[in-house]
Amino acid sequence: MAKAIGVLETTQNDLIDVIASYVRTISEKAKKADIGADSLLLDELFLDSLDLVRVIMHLEDRYQISIDLDEVPDMKRVGDLAVTVNRHLRTAA
Repeated sequence: MAKAIGVLETTQNDLIDVIASYVRTISEKAKKADIGADSLLLDELFLDSLDLVRVIMHLEDRYQISIDLDEVPDMKRVGDLAVTVNRHLRTAA
């Protein structure tokens, strides 16, 4: 059981790293930011709504998933986005 939890945490951490990379690519102001699960996508990382959609599109392409745009308003933090991607990955598997 402990191994399964460790794998899940690694996956979540990997997703956060991937999201941080895309955010840094899209937002000039976020390039030097310390990005973690609790980082606010719009307020701390200076993304606007179109930037956030661009990040989501990159994630959809990378992981071959489809995130409904109705889910976007619930994504306040990097961790929220990572949880959403992880949920779609599990559903697709």
